[in-house]
Amino acid sequence: MSIRGGCNCNNIEIVWHTVDHSLVPRECQCDYCISKNVSYVSKAGTRVEVTIRKESLHYVHQHGTMSAKFHECGNCGELVFVTAEIDEEIYCSLNASCLNNPSGFSSPVKMELYDQTETEKRNRWRQNWCHPVLITSQCLGLLGSPSCKR
Repeated sequence: MSIRGGCNCNNIEIVWHTVDHSLVPRECQCDYCISKNVSYVSKAGTRVEVTIRKESLHYVHQHGTMSAKFHECGNCGELVFVTAEIDEEIYCSLNASCLNNPSGFSSPVKMELYDQTETEKRNRWRQNWCHPVLITSQCLGLLGSPSCKR
């Protein structure tokens, strides 16, 4: 079973292949995540497929230690997911409010992780975030592999 979702304008679409719909979202307490009002869900060993309809409206931001990439839609402004490359593999966590979970998610728990080292963060992400992650663009195919004009 899968959970589908994406940004408000459907420029960025997600299919999350998971059977666990009872996850508790985590609410990061950094200034950026608070300003975006997001809480994240993920589960190790679950596959995520992301489709980006218009690559020119796919914005990637980095903050703090620059170790994670935050993926937003430039059209509707929605922060949809966050990724990190670990050992040349992409891992991700998803914005719970961007997912159409038929069971609904419970209230998020606040997470303050300011004192974690880079290694501690990557180990936590490897253990808890979704993997594998496939990000494609309808115009470009696999990101970085041009197949049509923008």
